[in-house]
Amino acid sequence: MHEIPAGVSIPIPTPHIPFPSRLNPFETVAAEHTIGWARRLRLIEGESATSRFAGESYSRLVARLYPEASVPVLALAADLNSWFHVYDDQFELAEVGSDPHLARRMADKFRAVLQGEPLERSAGPILHGLADIRDRMRLHASPTWWERFATHLQDCFETAQWEVDNRTRGRIPDPDSYIEHKLNIAYVPPSFDLVELAEQFEVPDEVRSCEPYRQLVHEAGHVVVCTNDLIGLRRELAQGEFHNLVIVFWNALGCSLPEAVELVNEKISERLGVFMAAKQDLQTAFDELGVDEHRREGTMRCVGGLENWMRGYLDWALETRRFADPILRGEVTSFHRELVD
Repeated sequence: MHEIPAGVSIPIPTPHIPFPSRLNPFETVAAEHTIGWARRLRLIEGESATSRFAGESYSRLVARLYPEASVPVLALAADLNSWFHVYDDQFELAEVGSDPHLARRMADKFRAVLQGEPLERSAGPILHGLADIRDRMRLHASPTWWERFATHLQDCFETAQWEVDNRTRGRIPDPDSYIEHKLNIAYVPPSFDLVELAEQFEVPDEVRSCEPYRQLVHEAGHVVVCTNDLIGLRRELAQGEFHNLVIVFWNALGCSLPEAVELVNEKISERLGVFMAAKQDLQTAFDELGVDEHRREGTMRCVGGLENWMRGYLDWALETRRFADPILRGEVTSFHRELVD
């Protein structure tokens, strides 16, 4: 990877995402809940960690992503996203992120939790947090939804192995490989599953599997991850992290860093165009599949949920301290000891 000359400023454009900003009115309730939850489980300890956690504002994130969610679902989403980011920091900034053996142990233990196995005596905050989320989600969701969500979450854990392997070898992925893995790196599929929980509607299988709906989910996911990679670029450069589409393009294409930034911004516009075309095509698919009015209306609420996700993630990314105040390697609490029996 090229070196950035000292003192060079990298202009980051704000992507144009043409959906309205929305905010769940129960944000404050979710904020109080999720800080208490994280402290009770010892995912955060001490005033400094609590201040950082509050500044990263995961309750604000989910209030933007799921503006129609009820209080219990919003609190659950806030806890899940808090857990995601603590987990993500383990892989990027703590021992697990540079030790394939520990990463494998973590993925195996997470799989056991998702399958309902009892926690071992060595389990600590990160495993207890996942078990708590598992138990509460199963109260709100159907068995079919839970199996899909758990499979998507396990896919994310497995993809983290690829990320750790790249980091250990100092291997910057090529664009095709990165794009193939990025949705799972960013936990997008399980997060999109929560749209159905928030809307209290499960998209029918025949609609879920049709090409327009699949394309809507795929393109919305990549808009979110491209937005993340743009807004998070300075943070990841400071941390020495290279799992970022801007950095991947910069390395693979031999272009300048500003040119790579602009290329990712253009990808967002292109994917939004494909999303809007697929939204129109979905109406034709409804007719071809004989989808009744109730299922059409519920599905379109979930499509609106994808739009909330794209715009809401951008709004949160511009508000949160997560990208503005980057934490460096070794500056986060490591939970690797709970991975050793």
